[in-house]
Amino acid sequence: MVDVILGGEAVAAGVVTRHELRRWYTPIYRGVFAAKDGDLTLRDRAIGAWLTTRRKGVIAGVAASALHGAPWVDPTVPVEVAGVKSQPQDGLAPRSERIADDEITRIAGLPVTTRVRTAFDMGRHLYRPEALARLDALMWNQSFDIAEVAALAQRYPRARGVRQLRELLPLVDGGAASPQESRVRLSLHDAGFPALRRRYPW
Repeated sequence: MVDVILGGEAVAAGVVTRHELRRWYTPIYRGVFAAKDGDLTLRDRAIGAWLTTRRKGVIAGVAASALHGAPWVDPTVPVEVAGVKSQPQDGLAPRSERIADDEITRIAGLPVTTRVRTAFDMGRHLYRPEALARLDALMWNQSFDIAEVAALAQRYPRARGVRQLRELLPLVDGGAASPQESRVRLSLHDAGFPALRRRYPW
């Protein structure tokens, strides 16, 4: 894990000097720096994204799914931070959507959308084939309750992308062995083929 800090805060607290900040750290977001002595992981970047919101935002979307353990997530994926208003930056995608307290959990101290809220967001915001692939991956790692995701759609009936989410939820299959398998399955569904079933149970 790489040391990630708010530069101004760390200097004011005497953790680093301005000279040390310039020499030993590299900026990853505005005002946020990471030590140069290690490889930056998605979790490190998520911590940095959270720090840019002055510790008020919640990690959401695909980055949140990775923190929940979902596979096949590129470590350079943009980090979505929800629940606050902030300016977009390279590698950071802010979302000002409201998030209720029961839609937030903590993973190693970092506020992250719950598995159900993460599914709700990915099913709405992502391009349709990618959305199903990400939902399958999240279900593959550890099952979540489809009914609870549908209940969030009832809670936020006017949220952007709810219609797409409702169409995808019945298709979610945690047994998909890769994102490409999910995309192919969706293509076959759209072409009118009957629902596919795995030959072997998981």
